[in-house]
Amino acid sequence: MTAALVRLKQVAYLADAASRHELVASRVLTAFAPEAVVGSAARIAAHMRRRQSGQAPEPDDRLDAARQTALHEIALGHVVSTSSQGRDYVHTAGARVLIGTLRSLQKSGLAERVPESAPPAYVPGGRQDRIRLTTAGAIALATVIGSSPATGDPSPTPAPAPAATKTAPRGR
Repeated sequence: MTAALVRLKQVAYLADAASRHELVASRVLTAFAPEAVVGSAARIAAHMRRRQSGQAPEPDDRLDAARQTALHEIALGHVVSTSSQGRDYVHTAGARVLIGTLRSLQKSGLAERVPESAPPAYVPGGRQDRIRLTTAGAIALATVIGSSPATGDPSPTPAPAPAATKTAPRGR
């Protein structure tokens, strides 16, 4: 718990220092801030759940495993979206987030798209839309952060490997 609090203080210090630098330097200083903040929040939430087992908030019933994973990735700043020829695409730097899950989160008011707020994926590509949590999304994530994911796996289960069979040698 102490380490999580120290990390949060470090992030606050770096964010303050970054505000006094050029944009590129500030991005370098704060590049790992989302991971540090979300990781620290998860550790603090898990610690608080252990200490106050009867007083923990009820998990948001709208959040299945895929939605929990998507909210977590969005909080980390890993999710961007682009459109091309009338189709939407989701790009993530972490766990896979499906476009249907993202649309569902947006429709529920848990996530929103900020147009052209993320750098292009390639040069000279166009800017991408950053996906971010709404206040409702942050509150929903707070009810499950630091706990095990909801039942069900958001990623497809790989097919089992075929069992090795022994064949009898052919007799002539």
